[in-house]
Amino acid sequence: MDKTVEMEMKLTIARKDLKKLLASELITAKTIKGSLAKQELLTTYYDTESYKLTEAGMAYRIRRNGKKYEATIKTEQSSGGGLSARREFNIPLKKDAPLLSGFAELGLEADLEELLAGEELQKLFTVEVKREVRLLQVTPATVLEMAIDQGKISDGKQKEKIDEVELELKEGTKADLLDFTAQVAAKIPVFIEPRSKFARGLHLLGNGEEHELPKGRLKIDRGGMVQDELGKLLEYYGDRILKLQNRLLLDKTMLVQADKLLLPQFRHLQALLALIKPLLAEGEYDKMRKLLAEPAGTLNVLFRYKRLLQQWQLLLGTAGSSFLQRPQLAEKLTEEIENILAEVDKQLQQGVYSHCIFKLLAWTEQSLWQNSYYVEVEQLAGCRIEDWYNMLKELDIKGDKIDEAQAQSILRICEVIYYARRSLKIDRLNKTVWKDVKELYQRIQILVYDVYSSKCLLNCVKGNNSRALYRDGGLLLGWRLQALQSANAKALKAYSKLLEDLKK
Repeated sequence: MDKTVEMEMKLTIARKDLKKLLASELITAKTIKGSLAKQELLTTYYDTESYKLTEAGMAYRIRRNGKKYEATIKTEQSSGGGLSARREFNIPLKKDAPLLSGFAELGLEADLEELLAGEELQKLFTVEVKREVRLLQVTPATVLEMAIDQGKISDGKQKEKIDEVELELKEGTKADLLDFTAQVAAKIPVFIEPRSKFARGLHLLGNGEEHELPKGRLKIDRGGMVQDELGKLLEYYGDRILKLQNRLLLDKTMLVQADKLLLPQFRHLQALLALIKPLLAEGEYDKMRKLLAEPAGTLNVLFRYKRLLQQWQLLLGTAGSSFLQRPQLAEKLTEEIENILAEVDKQLQQGVYSHCIFKLLAWTEQSLWQNSYYVEVEQLAGCRIEDWYNMLKELDIKGDKIDEAQAQSILRICEVIYYARRSLKIDRLNKTVWKDVKELYQRIQILVYDVYSSKCLLNCVKGNNSRALYRDGGLLLGWRLQALQSANAKALKAYSKLLEDLKK
Protein backbone atom coordinates (compact mmCIF):
# COMPACT_ATOMS: atom_id res chain seq x y z
CA MET A 1 0.00 0.00 0.00
CA ASP A 2 1.33 3.47 -0.99
CA LYS A 3 2.26 5.26 2.26
CA THR A 4 1.06 8.58 0.84
CA VAL A 5 -2.45 7.22 0.19
CA GLU A 6 -5.01 7.67 2.96
CA MET A 7 -7.86 5.16 2.60
CA GLU A 8 -10.74 5.59 4.99
CA MET A 9 -14.42 4.87 5.56
CA LYS A 10 -16.35 7.85 6.92
CA LEU A 11 -19.56 6.95 8.77
CA THR A 12 -22.31 8.49 10.84
CA ILE A 13 -23.58 6.44 13.80
CA ALA A 14 -26.15 7.48 16.42
CA ARG A 15 -24.56 8.01 19.84
CA LYS A 16 -26.63 5.24 21.51
CA ASP A 17 -25.61 2.80 18.78
CA LEU A 18 -21.96 3.86 18.94
CA LYS A 19 -21.95 3.22 22.69
CA LYS A 20 -23.35 -0.27 22.02
CA LEU A 21 -20.69 -0.88 19.35
CA LEU A 22 -17.79 0.21 21.55
CA ALA A 23 -18.94 -2.18 24.29
CA SER A 24 -19.21 -5.11 21.86
CA GLU A 25 -16.56 -7.77 21.28
CA LEU A 26 -16.26 -6.53 17.71
CA ILE A 27 -14.31 -3.58 19.15
CA THR A 28 -13.09 -4.71 22.58
CA ALA A 29 -11.56 -7.96 21.27
CA LYS A 30 -9.82 -6.20 18.38
CA THR A 31 -8.51 -3.05 20.11
CA ILE A 32 -4.71 -3.08 20.29
CA LYS A 33 -3.66 -2.73 23.93
CA GLY A 34 -2.45 0.77 24.81
CA SER A 35 -3.71 2.34 21.57
CA LEU A 36 -6.70 4.21 23.03
CA ALA A 37 -6.08 7.95 23.10
CA LYS A 38 -8.03 11.21 23.28
CA GLN A 39 -7.06 14.31 21.33
CA GLU A 40 -8.28 17.86 20.89
CA LEU A 41 -7.60 18.97 17.32
CA LEU A 42 -7.86 22.42 15.79
CA THR A 43 -7.56 22.39 12.00
CA THR A 44 -7.46 25.44 9.75
CA TYR A 45 -7.98 25.12 6.00
CA TYR A 46 -6.33 27.52 3.56
CA ASP A 47 -6.59 28.56 -0.06
CA THR A 48 -6.07 31.66 -2.17
CA GLU A 49 -8.84 34.18 -2.77
CA SER A 50 -9.47 32.62 -6.20
CA TYR A 51 -9.37 29.04 -4.82
CA LYS A 52 -6.37 27.93 -6.88
CA LEU A 53 -5.66 24.87 -4.73
CA THR A 54 -9.28 23.76 -4.69
CA GLU A 55 -9.49 24.14 -8.46
CA ALA A 56 -6.36 21.98 -8.74
CA GLY A 57 -8.00 19.25 -6.62
CA MET A 58 -6.04 19.95 -3.44
CA ALA A 59 -6.86 20.78 0.15
CA TYR A 60 -4.30 22.53 2.39
CA ARG A 61 -4.66 22.42 6.15
CA ILE A 62 -2.68 23.11 9.31
CA ARG A 63 -3.59 20.96 12.30
CA ARG A 64 -2.74 21.69 15.90
CA ASN A 65 -2.60 18.67 18.20
CA GLY A 66 -1.56 19.81 21.66
CA LYS A 67 1.57 21.91 21.07
CA LYS A 68 2.42 20.30 17.75
CA TYR A 69 1.60 21.70 14.31
CA GLU A 70 1.47 19.81 11.04
CA ALA A 71 0.79 21.01 7.49
CA THR A 72 -1.02 18.61 5.18
CA ILE A 73 -1.90 18.61 1.51
CA LYS A 74 -4.53 16.14 0.32
CA THR A 75 -5.11 15.48 -3.36
CA GLU A 76 -8.19 14.06 -5.03
CA GLN A 77 -8.16 10.41 -5.98
CA SER A 78 -11.25 8.26 -5.74
CA SER A 79 -14.30 7.73 -3.59
CA GLY A 80 -17.32 5.47 -3.63
CA GLY A 81 -19.40 3.25 -1.38
CA GLY A 82 -18.49 5.48 1.57
CA LEU A 83 -14.80 4.78 0.99
CA SER A 84 -12.34 7.48 0.00
CA ALA A 85 -8.72 7.17 -1.11
CA ARG A 86 -6.62 10.32 -1.26
CA ARG A 87 -2.91 11.04 -1.39
CA GLU A 88 -1.75 12.81 1.73
CA PHE A 89 1.52 14.67 2.33
CA ASN A 90 2.42 15.79 5.86
CA ILE A 91 5.13 18.17 7.08
CA PRO A 92 5.77 19.08 10.75
CA LEU A 93 5.74 22.85 11.44
CA LYS A 94 7.45 24.94 14.09
CA LYS A 95 4.60 27.47 14.14
CA ASP A 96 1.06 27.97 12.96
CA ALA A 97 1.81 29.44 9.53
CA PRO A 98 1.43 27.98 6.00
CA LEU A 99 4.53 26.58 4.35
CA LEU A 100 4.85 25.72 0.66
CA SER A 101 8.23 24.02 0.57
CA GLY A 102 8.98 20.38 1.39
CA PHE A 103 5.95 18.73 -0.20
CA ALA A 104 7.71 17.99 -3.50
CA GLU A 105 10.30 15.93 -1.64
CA LEU A 106 7.47 13.76 -0.28
CA GLY A 107 6.15 13.05 -3.77
CA LEU A 108 3.71 15.89 -4.51
CA GLU A 109 3.99 16.45 -8.24
CA ALA A 110 2.59 19.99 -8.35
CA ASP A 111 4.84 23.04 -7.92
CA LEU A 112 2.89 24.99 -5.28
CA GLU A 113 4.61 28.32 -5.82
CA GLU A 114 4.04 28.12 -9.57
CA LEU A 115 0.41 27.07 -9.00
CA LEU A 116 -0.32 29.96 -6.62
CA ALA A 117 1.36 32.46 -8.99
CA GLY A 118 2.07 34.95 -6.22
CA GLU A 119 -1.32 34.77 -4.50
CA GLU A 120 -1.23 34.47 -0.73
CA LEU A 121 -2.86 31.66 1.19
CA GLN A 122 -5.66 32.82 3.47
CA LYS A 123 -7.82 31.16 6.08
CA LEU A 124 -11.06 29.60 4.85
CA PHE A 125 -12.57 27.95 7.92
CA THR A 126 -11.64 25.99 11.02
CA VAL A 127 -12.56 22.54 12.29
CA GLU A 128 -12.52 21.83 16.02
CA VAL A 129 -12.98 18.25 17.17
CA LYS A 130 -12.55 16.13 20.24
CA ARG A 131 -11.25 12.84 18.92
CA GLU A 132 -11.18 9.42 20.54
CA VAL A 133 -8.86 7.14 18.63
CA ARG A 134 -7.96 3.45 18.90
CA LEU A 135 -6.18 0.91 16.70
CA LEU A 136 -8.04 -2.26 15.71
CA GLN A 137 -6.35 -5.47 14.62
CA VAL A 138 -9.25 -6.68 12.48
CA THR A 139 -7.31 -9.51 10.81
CA PRO A 140 -3.72 -10.76 11.28
CA ALA A 141 -2.70 -8.61 8.30
CA THR A 142 -4.91 -5.52 8.71
CA VAL A 143 -4.87 -2.69 11.25
CA LEU A 144 -7.51 0.04 11.21
CA GLU A 145 -7.51 3.33 13.08
CA MET A 146 -10.94 4.09 14.47
CA ALA A 147 -11.42 7.80 15.13
CA ILE A 148 -14.59 9.16 16.75
CA ASP A 149 -14.92 12.88 16.07
CA GLN A 150 -17.27 15.32 17.79
CA GLY A 151 -17.02 19.03 17.13
CA LYS A 152 -17.84 21.74 14.63
CA ILE A 153 -16.86 23.45 11.39
CA SER A 154 -16.88 27.25 11.59
CA ASP A 155 -16.21 30.08 9.13
CA GLY A 156 -16.54 32.74 11.82
CA LYS A 157 -20.23 33.35 11.17
CA GLN A 158 -21.79 29.96 10.49
CA LYS A 159 -21.29 26.62 12.19
CA GLU A 160 -21.97 23.00 11.29
CA LYS A 161 -21.88 20.08 13.72
CA ILE A 162 -19.45 17.19 13.28
CA ASP A 163 -20.38 13.80 14.67
CA GLU A 164 -18.74 11.02 12.69
CA VAL A 165 -16.64 7.88 12.84
CA GLU A 166 -13.66 7.27 10.57
CA LEU A 167 -12.11 3.88 9.90
CA GLU A 168 -8.71 4.45 8.31
CA LEU A 169 -6.62 1.66 6.83
CA LYS A 170 -3.15 1.78 8.46
CA GLU A 171 -1.93 -1.63 7.32
CA GLY A 172 -3.45 -4.40 5.23
CA THR A 173 -6.17 -4.56 2.58
CA LYS A 174 -9.16 -2.62 1.36
CA ALA A 175 -11.13 -5.90 1.43
CA ASP A 176 -10.60 -6.22 5.19
CA LEU A 177 -11.67 -2.60 5.73
CA LEU A 178 -14.90 -3.19 3.79
CA ASP A 179 -15.55 -6.52 5.49
CA PHE A 180 -15.11 -5.00 8.95
CA THR A 181 -17.47 -2.16 8.03
CA ALA A 182 -20.02 -4.77 6.92
CA GLN A 183 -19.63 -6.50 10.31
CA VAL A 184 -20.27 -3.18 12.06
CA ALA A 185 -23.32 -2.55 9.86
CA ALA A 186 -24.68 -6.01 10.77
CA LYS A 187 -24.55 -5.07 14.45
CA ILE A 188 -25.83 -1.46 14.44
CA PRO A 189 -27.27 1.03 11.92
CA VAL A 190 -24.48 2.88 10.08
CA PHE A 191 -24.62 5.40 7.26
CA ILE A 192 -21.99 6.92 5.02
CA GLU A 193 -20.82 10.51 5.28
CA PRO A 194 -19.86 11.09 1.64
CA ARG A 195 -18.39 14.56 2.19
CA SER A 196 -14.97 15.27 3.64
CA LYS A 197 -14.64 17.97 6.31
CA PHE A 198 -13.06 20.13 3.62
CA ALA A 199 -16.04 19.70 1.28
CA ARG A 200 -18.43 20.46 4.14
CA GLY A 201 -16.48 23.59 4.99
CA LEU A 202 -16.56 24.80 1.38
CA HIS A 203 -20.30 24.27 1.32
CA LEU A 204 -20.62 26.31 4.51
CA LEU A 205 -18.78 29.13 2.73
CA GLY A 206 -21.11 28.83 -0.23
CA ASN A 207 -18.29 27.73 -2.53
CA GLY A 208 -18.88 23.99 -2.46
CA GLU A 209 -21.51 22.06 -4.35
CA GLU A 210 -24.23 20.15 -2.53
CA HIS A 211 -23.38 16.46 -2.65
CA GLU A 212 -25.38 14.96 -5.48
CA LEU A 213 -25.67 11.57 -7.09
CA PRO A 214 -23.17 11.26 -9.93
CA LYS A 215 -24.84 12.18 -13.19
CA GLY A 216 -24.77 9.79 -16.13
CA ARG A 217 -23.25 6.33 -16.03
CA LEU A 218 -19.78 5.32 -15.04
CA LYS A 219 -17.52 4.98 -18.07
CA ILE A 220 -15.59 1.75 -18.08
CA ASP A 221 -13.07 0.18 -20.40
CA ARG A 222 -14.95 -2.55 -22.28
CA GLY A 223 -11.58 -3.90 -23.37
CA GLY A 224 -10.43 -4.06 -19.74
CA MET A 225 -10.30 -7.08 -17.47
CA VAL A 226 -13.62 -8.24 -16.04
CA GLN A 227 -12.94 -8.05 -12.30
CA ASP A 228 -11.35 -4.61 -12.52
CA GLU A 229 -14.05 -2.98 -14.62
CA LEU A 230 -17.15 -4.73 -13.28
CA GLY A 231 -15.88 -4.22 -9.74
CA LYS A 232 -16.01 -0.48 -10.47
CA LEU A 233 -19.61 -0.80 -11.64
CA LEU A 234 -20.69 -2.76 -8.57
CA GLU A 235 -19.14 -0.05 -6.39
CA TYR A 236 -20.77 2.69 -8.48
CA TYR A 237 -24.33 1.38 -8.09
CA GLY A 238 -23.70 0.44 -4.45
CA ASP A 239 -22.56 4.03 -3.85
CA ARG A 240 -25.76 5.36 -5.43
CA ILE A 241 -27.87 3.21 -3.08
CA LEU A 242 -25.96 4.43 0.00
CA LYS A 243 -26.38 8.07 -1.05
CA LEU A 244 -30.06 7.59 -1.83
CA GLN A 245 -30.46 6.00 1.61
CA ASN A 246 -29.10 9.20 3.16
CA ARG A 247 -31.36 11.35 1.01
CA LEU A 248 -34.50 9.41 1.92
CA LEU A 249 -33.65 9.55 5.62
CA LEU A 250 -33.21 13.32 5.44
CA ASP A 251 -36.33 14.02 3.38
CA LYS A 252 -39.31 11.87 4.37
CA THR A 253 -41.43 13.42 1.61
CA MET A 254 -39.31 11.48 -0.89
CA LEU A 255 -40.00 8.11 0.77
CA VAL A 256 -43.02 7.45 -1.44
CA GLN A 257 -40.60 7.46 -4.41
CA ALA A 258 -38.31 4.85 -2.83
CA ASP A 259 -39.17 2.17 -5.39
CA LYS A 260 -38.66 4.55 -8.32
CA LEU A 261 -35.30 5.74 -6.96
CA LEU A 262 -33.82 2.54 -5.58
CA LEU A 263 -35.17 -0.37 -7.63
CA PRO A 264 -33.20 0.54 -10.80
CA GLN A 265 -29.97 0.56 -8.76
CA PHE A 266 -30.69 -2.90 -7.34
CA ARG A 267 -31.63 -4.18 -10.79
CA HIS A 268 -28.31 -2.95 -12.17
CA LEU A 269 -26.50 -4.84 -9.39
CA GLN A 270 -28.55 -8.00 -10.01
CA ALA A 271 -27.86 -7.80 -13.76
CA LEU A 272 -24.12 -7.42 -13.17
CA LEU A 273 -24.13 -10.44 -10.86
CA ALA A 274 -25.96 -12.43 -13.54
CA LEU A 275 -23.34 -11.29 -16.05
CA ILE A 276 -20.43 -12.66 -14.02
CA LYS A 277 -22.21 -15.80 -12.79
CA PRO A 278 -20.08 -18.23 -14.91
CA LEU A 279 -16.90 -16.84 -13.30
CA LEU A 280 -18.05 -17.35 -9.71
CA ALA A 281 -17.36 -20.28 -7.42
CA GLU A 282 -20.32 -22.55 -6.69
CA GLY A 283 -22.87 -20.89 -4.44
CA GLU A 284 -21.41 -17.38 -4.60
CA TYR A 285 -23.96 -16.05 -7.10
CA ASP A 286 -26.89 -17.35 -5.04
CA LYS A 287 -25.35 -15.93 -1.86
CA MET A 288 -24.95 -12.44 -3.30
CA ARG A 289 -28.34 -12.43 -5.01
CA LYS A 290 -29.97 -13.45 -1.72
CA LEU A 291 -28.14 -10.56 -0.02
CA LEU A 292 -29.86 -8.09 -2.37
CA ALA A 293 -33.23 -9.85 -2.18
CA GLU A 294 -34.54 -8.42 1.12
CA PRO A 295 -34.40 -4.68 0.35
CA ALA A 296 -35.16 -5.18 -3.35
CA GLY A 297 -38.11 -7.45 -2.52
CA THR A 298 -39.76 -4.88 -0.25
CA LEU A 299 -39.32 -2.18 -2.90
CA ASN A 300 -40.80 -4.47 -5.54
CA VAL A 301 -43.92 -5.06 -3.41
CA LEU A 302 -44.26 -1.28 -2.99
CA PHE A 303 -44.02 -0.89 -6.76
CA ARG A 304 -46.78 -3.48 -7.32
CA TYR A 305 -49.21 -1.94 -4.84
CA LYS A 306 -48.70 1.51 -6.32
CA ARG A 307 -49.52 0.11 -9.76
CA LEU A 308 -52.69 -1.48 -8.36
CA LEU A 309 -53.81 1.86 -6.95
CA GLN A 310 -53.09 3.58 -10.27
CA GLN A 311 -55.11 0.93 -12.11
CA TRP A 312 -58.07 1.28 -9.75
CA GLN A 313 -58.04 5.05 -10.18
CA LEU A 314 -57.88 4.57 -13.94
CA LEU A 315 -60.83 2.16 -13.80
CA LEU A 316 -62.86 4.65 -11.78
CA GLY A 317 -62.08 7.36 -14.31
CA THR A 318 -63.11 5.08 -17.17
CA ALA A 319 -66.30 3.85 -15.49
CA GLY A 320 -67.71 7.29 -14.72
CA SER A 321 -69.51 8.97 -11.84
CA SER A 322 -71.49 5.93 -10.64
CA PHE A 323 -68.24 4.42 -9.35
CA LEU A 324 -66.85 7.54 -7.72
CA GLN A 325 -68.53 6.86 -4.39
CA ARG A 326 -66.51 3.67 -3.89
CA PRO A 327 -63.50 4.62 -1.74
CA GLN A 328 -63.03 1.30 0.08
CA LEU A 329 -60.51 -0.34 -2.26
CA ALA A 330 -58.54 2.87 -2.78
CA GLU A 331 -58.38 3.34 1.00
CA LYS A 332 -57.27 -0.26 1.54
CA LEU A 333 -54.58 -0.04 -1.14
CA THR A 334 -53.38 3.27 0.28
CA GLU A 335 -53.22 1.66 3.73
CA GLU A 336 -51.13 -1.21 2.35
CA ILE A 337 -48.81 1.25 0.59
CA GLU A 338 -48.36 3.17 3.85
CA ASN A 339 -47.54 -0.10 5.68
CA ILE A 340 -44.92 -0.99 3.08
CA LEU A 341 -43.47 2.53 3.21
CA ALA A 342 -43.18 2.11 6.99
CA GLU A 343 -41.27 -1.14 6.38
CA VAL A 344 -38.97 0.59 3.87
CA ASP A 345 -38.40 3.40 6.37
CA LYS A 346 -37.61 0.82 9.07
CA GLN A 347 -35.06 -0.84 6.77
CA LEU A 348 -33.50 2.56 6.11
CA GLN A 349 -33.36 3.44 9.81
CA GLN A 350 -31.82 0.07 10.65
CA GLY A 351 -29.14 0.49 7.99
CA VAL A 352 -30.22 -2.63 6.06
CA TYR A 353 -29.00 -1.05 2.83
CA SER A 354 -25.61 -0.23 4.39
CA HIS A 355 -25.04 -3.79 5.53
CA CYS A 356 -26.14 -5.15 2.15
CA ILE A 357 -23.85 -2.88 0.11
CA PHE A 358 -20.79 -3.12 2.36
CA LYS A 359 -21.11 -6.91 2.33
CA LEU A 360 -21.36 -6.91 -1.47
CA LEU A 361 -18.36 -4.58 -1.88
CA ALA A 362 -16.27 -6.61 0.57
CA TRP A 363 -17.13 -9.75 -1.40
CA THR A 364 -16.18 -7.97 -4.65
CA GLU A 365 -12.71 -7.29 -3.22
CA GLN A 366 -12.24 -10.74 -1.64
CA SER A 367 -13.73 -13.05 -4.25
CA LEU A 368 -11.50 -14.55 -6.92
CA TRP A 369 -13.53 -14.63 -10.13
CA GLN A 370 -12.33 -17.56 -12.22
CA ASN A 371 -10.25 -16.51 -15.25
CA SER A 372 -11.37 -12.89 -14.72
CA TYR A 373 -7.92 -11.52 -15.57
CA TYR A 374 -7.90 -13.36 -18.89
CA VAL A 375 -11.35 -12.25 -20.07
CA GLU A 376 -12.22 -8.78 -21.35
CA VAL A 377 -15.52 -7.15 -20.39
CA GLU A 378 -16.87 -7.12 -23.95
CA GLN A 379 -15.90 -10.76 -24.52
CA LEU A 380 -17.80 -11.86 -21.43
CA ALA A 381 -20.78 -9.61 -22.24
CA GLY A 382 -21.00 -10.97 -25.77
CA CYS A 383 -20.99 -14.56 -24.52
CA ARG A 384 -23.53 -13.90 -21.78
CA ILE A 385 -25.91 -12.12 -24.14
CA GLU A 386 -25.76 -15.12 -26.45
CA ASP A 387 -26.57 -17.31 -23.44
CA TRP A 388 -29.59 -15.15 -22.58
CA TYR A 389 -30.81 -15.14 -26.18
CA ASN A 390 -30.58 -18.94 -26.22
CA MET A 391 -32.56 -19.08 -22.98
CA LEU A 392 -35.31 -17.04 -24.65
CA LYS A 393 -35.31 -19.38 -27.66
CA GLU A 394 -35.45 -22.46 -25.44
CA LEU A 395 -38.73 -21.30 -23.89
CA ASP A 396 -40.25 -22.51 -27.16
CA ILE A 397 -43.56 -20.69 -26.74
CA LYS A 398 -46.21 -22.16 -29.02
CA GLY A 399 -49.79 -21.21 -29.70
CA ASP A 400 -51.28 -17.80 -28.98
CA LYS A 401 -50.55 -17.44 -25.27
CA ILE A 402 -47.61 -16.80 -22.95
CA ASP A 403 -48.50 -18.42 -19.63
CA GLU A 404 -47.54 -16.89 -16.28
CA ALA A 405 -44.43 -19.03 -15.70
CA GLN A 406 -43.14 -18.26 -19.20
CA ALA A 407 -43.88 -14.55 -18.73
CA GLN A 408 -41.92 -14.51 -15.45
CA SER A 409 -38.97 -16.26 -17.15
CA ILE A 410 -38.98 -13.78 -20.06
CA LEU A 411 -39.16 -10.88 -17.60
CA ARG A 412 -36.09 -12.09 -15.68
CA ILE A 413 -34.03 -12.61 -18.84
CA CYS A 414 -35.07 -9.31 -20.46
CA GLU A 415 -34.34 -7.47 -17.23
CA VAL A 416 -30.74 -8.69 -16.99
CA ILE A 417 -30.13 -7.98 -20.70
CA TYR A 418 -31.66 -4.51 -20.37
CA TYR A 419 -29.75 -3.44 -17.25
CA ALA A 420 -26.47 -5.14 -18.22
CA ARG A 421 -26.55 -3.37 -21.58
CA ARG A 422 -27.36 -0.02 -19.93
CA SER A 423 -24.48 -0.48 -17.48
CA LEU A 424 -21.93 -1.44 -20.11
CA LYS A 425 -23.26 0.24 -23.28
CA ILE A 426 -22.29 -2.91 -25.17
CA ASP A 427 -21.56 -2.08 -28.81
CA ARG A 428 -21.84 -5.66 -30.02
CA LEU A 429 -25.58 -5.68 -29.35
CA ASN A 430 -27.32 -5.20 -32.70
CA LYS A 431 -29.43 -2.02 -32.62
CA THR A 432 -32.47 -3.72 -34.14
CA VAL A 433 -32.26 -6.56 -31.61
CA TRP A 434 -31.74 -4.06 -28.77
CA LYS A 435 -34.91 -2.26 -29.85
CA ASP A 436 -36.71 -5.63 -29.85
CA VAL A 437 -35.45 -6.41 -26.34
CA LYS A 438 -36.68 -3.06 -25.00
CA GLU A 439 -40.08 -3.54 -26.65
CA LEU A 440 -40.43 -7.08 -25.26
CA TYR A 441 -39.31 -5.92 -21.80
CA GLN A 442 -41.98 -3.22 -21.80
CA ARG A 443 -44.74 -5.58 -23.02
CA ILE A 444 -43.82 -8.42 -20.69
CA GLN A 445 -43.76 -6.04 -17.71
CA ILE A 446 -47.36 -5.07 -18.48
CA LEU A 447 -48.35 -8.72 -18.77
CA VAL A 448 -46.66 -9.72 -15.50
CA TYR A 449 -47.36 -6.68 -13.31
CA ASP A 450 -50.75 -5.62 -14.64
CA VAL A 451 -52.38 -8.92 -15.58
CA TYR A 452 -50.81 -12.04 -14.11
CA SER A 453 -49.55 -10.56 -10.85
CA SER A 454 -52.75 -10.37 -8.78
CA LYS A 455 -51.50 -11.88 -5.51
CA CYS A 456 -51.09 -8.43 -3.97
CA LEU A 457 -54.70 -7.59 -4.81
CA LEU A 458 -55.99 -10.88 -3.34
CA ASN A 459 -53.90 -10.37 -0.18
CA CYS A 460 -55.32 -6.87 0.12
CA VAL A 461 -58.95 -8.02 0.34
CA LYS A 462 -58.34 -11.37 2.05
CA GLY A 463 -59.88 -11.76 5.50
CA ASN A 464 -61.91 -8.54 5.23
CA ASN A 465 -65.64 -8.47 6.10
CA SER A 466 -66.49 -5.66 3.69
CA ARG A 467 -68.66 -6.88 0.80
CA ALA A 468 -67.94 -3.60 -1.00
CA LEU A 469 -64.21 -4.25 -0.77
CA TYR A 470 -64.60 -7.75 -2.23
CA ARG A 471 -66.87 -6.37 -4.93
CA ASP A 472 -64.41 -3.67 -5.96
CA GLY A 473 -61.48 -6.05 -5.73
CA GLY A 474 -63.38 -8.39 -8.05
CA LEU A 475 -64.06 -5.53 -10.45
CA LEU A 476 -60.36 -4.63 -10.59
CA LEU A 477 -59.36 -8.27 -10.97
CA GLY A 478 -61.88 -8.71 -13.77
CA TRP A 479 -60.69 -5.55 -15.48
CA ARG A 480 -57.13 -6.86 -15.37
CA LEU A 481 -58.16 -10.24 -16.75
CA GLN A 482 -60.15 -8.50 -19.48
CA ALA A 483 -56.84 -6.93 -20.58
CA LEU A 484 -55.19 -10.36 -20.70
CA GLN A 485 -55.87 -11.16 -24.33
CA SER A 486 -54.63 -7.80 -25.65
CA ALA A 487 -51.56 -7.71 -23.36
CA ASN A 488 -50.70 -11.31 -24.21
CA ALA A 489 -51.01 -10.71 -27.95
CA LYS A 490 -48.69 -7.67 -27.79
CA ALA A 491 -46.13 -9.52 -25.66
CA LEU A 492 -46.25 -12.56 -27.97
CA LYS A 493 -45.81 -10.34 -31.03
CA ALA A 494 -42.77 -8.65 -29.44
CA TYR A 495 -41.33 -12.04 -28.48
CA SER A 496 -41.81 -13.43 -32.00
CA LYS A 497 -40.20 -10.38 -33.57
CA LEU A 498 -37.15 -10.70 -31.32
CA LEU A 499 -36.73 -14.37 -32.21
CA GLU A 500 -37.14 -13.57 -35.89
CA ASP A 501 -34.44 -10.85 -35.79
CA LEU A 502 -32.12 -13.13 -33.79
CA LYS A 503 -32.18 -15.63 -36.66
CA LYS A 504 -30.95 -13.06 -39.20
